[in-house]
Amino acid sequence: MPDRWVLPDRSAAFKWCQKRNELGISCILDILGRYNRDEAEAKAARAEYISLLNDISRSRLQASISVKPSTLGGTLNRETALRLSQEIAERAAELKIPFELDIEGQRMIDLTLEMAENAARSGLPVTVALQAYLRRTSQDIDTMLDAGAKIRLVKGAYTGDLSDFDMIQEAFKDAAEQIIEWDVPFCIGTHDPDLIEWARNRISDRDFLEYAFLKGLADETKECMASRDGTYPSMSPSERTRRGTRPGAGPIWPSSPSWAARPCPEQTSFYTPLFPVEIPLNENLLREALRFF
Repeated sequence: MPDRWVLPDRSAAFKWCQKRNELGISCILDILGRYNRDEAEAKAARAEYISLLNDISRSRLQASISVKPSTLGGTLNRETALRLSQEIAERAAELKIPFELDIEGQRMIDLTLEMAENAARSGLPVTVALQAYLRRTSQDIDTMLDAGAKIRLVKGAYTGDLSDFDMIQEAFKDAAEQIIEWDVPFCIGTHDPDLIEWARNRISDRDFLEYAFLKGLADETKECMASRDGTYPSMSPSERTRRGTRPGAGPIWPSSPSWAARPCPEQTSFYTPLFPVEIPLNENLLREALRFF
C-alpha cells in the first residue's frame, strides 16, 4: 500500500499518533489483516490487540483501537470470534481505552452486531460502525442504542442496497436523524463535504457529535478542525480501501479555500499490518484513519 495510507510498523504508528495528539487529534489503531481462517491465527490476532492496548496505555497516547471481526476468525468459528472480541473489549475497558468494531461485508454484520451487543450489555464501552446504504440499518440503530453501544455512521464501502449517490446521502441523513432522536452522542465517518456541512448545521452541541477521516485525505481540513477554534471532529472508516471506486462514492473532498478555512477534526487507525486513526482532542472529536505494517 502507498505511504499515503500506511505506516511501516507499530513504532511508526505511535510516532504519528504522538504528533497528532500534539495537534489536538486522537488516534484509532486498527490492525491490518482480515479473514483469519484458523483458530491459531485468530488467537494470534487477539494477542496482537491485547499487546497493542498495553502499549497504548504505557505510551499514554490519546488513542483507541478498532477491530475487524474477520481477523478474529469470524468466518471460521462464531463462538471463538465472540469470545476473543469480548476478551479484547474487557482489556480495553480495564485500561480505559476506547474499543470499536469495524463493519465489513454483509455476511459479517450479524456477528459484528452480536459482538457489540455482548460487550455493551456486559457494561463494556463499545462503538460499532453502521452503514447507511443498507436497508437494515434503521433497525440496527435501535438495537445497538438499546443495548448501550455507540454508533459510528458511515455511508458504506462494500455492496449495499443503495448505489445512487443522492439516495445514499439521504439515507445517511435519515439514519443520523434517527440517532439524534435517541439523544445520545455518536460519530460520523465521511469525507462528503455536503454531509459534514449538513451535520455541522444540524447539530450545534460540540459534545454530541464527532467526525472521522482517513489518514492521507483532507489533512489541512482535519488540522483546521482540530484547532482550538475548530468545530468538527473527523472519522476514518478503515474499511474503505478503494475510495471513489464504489457505486455512489461521489467526491471525496473539495480543495476550495472556503472549505479549507473551516474547522476540521480527524481520526486514524492502524493494522498489523496496522493503520492508525486520529481524533481531535478539543470539544469536537476528530479522527483520522492510518494503516501500518
